[in-house]
Amino acid sequence: MPKGDASVSIQQPGPRVAIDLARAKADYERDGYCIIPDVLSPSEVAEVRQRVVEQAEAEKALGWAREDAGPTQLKKVLEDQAGALRESVPEIQGGVNQRMYFLLNKGKVLRDLVTRPVALELAEHVLGENFLLSSFGANIAKKGGVPEPLHRDNWWCPMRFRKGDAHIKVGDRKRYSVEPDSAPKDIIMPACACNVVWMLTDFTEENGGTRLVPGSHLLPDNPDSTVPHKVPTIAATGKAGSCIFFDGRLWHGTGQNLTDEPRIGLLAFYCGPQFRQLENFFLGLDPAVLDECSDKFRDLLGYTPWFFYGVADGLSSRKRLRAREPWIPEMRIKGP
Repeated sequence: MPKGDASVSIQQPGPRVAIDLARAKADYERDGYCIIPDVLSPSEVAEVRQRVVEQAEAEKALGWAREDAGPTQLKKVLEDQAGALRESVPEIQGGVNQRMYFLLNKGKVLRDLVTRPVALELAEHVLGENFLLSSFGANIAKKGGVPEPLHRDNWWCPMRFRKGDAHIKVGDRKRYSVEPDSAPKDIIMPACACNVVWMLTDFTEENGGTRLVPGSHLLPDNPDSTVPHKVPTIAATGKAGSCIFFDGRLWHGTGQNLTDEPRIGLLAFYCGPQFRQLENFFLGLDPAVLDECSDKFRDLLGYTPWFFYGVADGLSSRKRLRAREPWIPEMRIKGP
C-alpha cells in the first residue's frame, strides 16, 4: 500500500490541488471522521455521476433495483413478524432510496476511485499496511426516505470482555440492536474497518447528508438503533467532489432527504486482511474485469495471502490466477 507525505497532490484541470492529509488525519483521530474537499474535479464528478445515474436507471427499468428506507419499511427492516430483530435485510417492496452493489463490474470510471491515493493513504493510516476492499456500492437517497438507524459498519467485530463477563458469541452478533451492545467502559474496540464516501452531489442537512455522532468511534458501546435517534447527530456536509472518510466504529446512518433532487454517494468500504469481505469478489466479479485489474488491485480484492490466510495449495492465489495454473487434483501414485 502507498506511503505518502503529509500532503498528496492530485492532477486535475487547472491548478494542482493539495490535500492536507495531516489535518485530515488529525480530524479523524479526534472525531472519527474527516471531510476532504475538492478531491474530484467538476469534470470527474460529472463523468462518474453520469455512469452511476445511467446504471441506476437501467437496473430500475429491468426490475433489478434494490430500494430501501420507505416510510412504512423501517419497522419491517428491523423486526420480523414476531417482533424479533432480523438477521438480514431482505428486499421489501415500497423502498425509496436506491442502492447499487458490485460497482466494480459497472464501469472503469467507478473502479478507479477505490485506488485513489487519498483513499488508500487514509485507509492505511487506520488499518495498517495490509487491508482489503470489502465492498464498493452506491446510495441514492431520494425524497420520501426515512432516517436510517444508527449503526457501526464494523458491528461484526466482537466486543472485548473480561473473564466471567456475559458476552455475545461471535456468530450471534447482529447489525442492529434495540439496546446498546455494551463493553466495559474503559475498553475500546480496535479499528478494523473504514469508509470513503464519494460525494457526487452536494451533501447538505436538507438532502440527507450522512448523520454522524462525532467521537463515537472511541465509545465502548454499539448504538441504540431506535429512530428517531436517541443521541444528537450532525450531518456530514460538503460540495460534490469531496469525500468523507470515517472509522467503521463511528455511529452513523443515512439521513432523510427532504428535497426534490436525489443525493448520490459512493461508498468504498475497507477492512483488515483477516475479515470476511462484504462483497464476494471471488464469486461475483466479472472475469473480464478481473483480467484488467493490476496486481495491486487484486491485492485489495484478496487474491494475495496474508500470512497463511487465503492460500491456494501453497501457491499465491494471485500468481495462480495470472498463470492460469490448475488446482492440484485428486491423485494417487500407482504401485509397481
